[in-house]
Amino acid sequence: MSGVALPPPKILHYMELTREDKKILHRLQSNFPLTPHPFRTLAEELGLEESEVLRRTRAMAEKGIFRRLGPIIDTHEMGNTASLMAVRVPEGRIEEVSRIINAYTGVSHNYLRKGKNKEIPYNVWFTMSAPNKQELVRLIKEIEEKTGLEVRNLPTTKKFKIGVKFNIYSEE
Repeated sequence: MSGVALPPPKILHYMELTREDKKILHRLQSNFPLTPHPFRTLAEELGLEESEVLRRTRAMAEKGIFRRLGPIIDTHEMGNTASLMAVRVPEGRIEEVSRIINAYTGVSHNYLRKGKNKEIPYNVWFTMSAPNKQELVRLIKEIEEKTGLEVRNLPTTKKFKIGVKFNIYSEE
């Protein structure tokens, strides 16, 4: 990532965002420059020094303002497959089962969801990708064997939206 090693995410600490911070965040969330020196390109666009953009980006990452800086990869465009999964995990096994799920490199998200909806009793939800459907099915079965729990596979039938862009900064 052209000279920027982001620190591991920390618990979010309050940070007063300056106008420049907001401009940088606004620009980082979409159309990241694919140039040999992307932070230099950003600095030029924003009227800042490259070192200032790097310093502010690191500071915001260290404070937990954002978790990661990277692309959103379209799994299907790469010829792979992905799916949303749901598991009904007993309260006392949530950490154990989550560690098992998280050990798979194809898992991008893994969340505990609690709700009052008795119709949907699943509490651990995760997304997983694999090179093809057969491999995805094999991985699901492997997780079921390791946990002793049923994994519900909820494949995408139609994509309406992916990604989010926050209105962080406006010239107004």
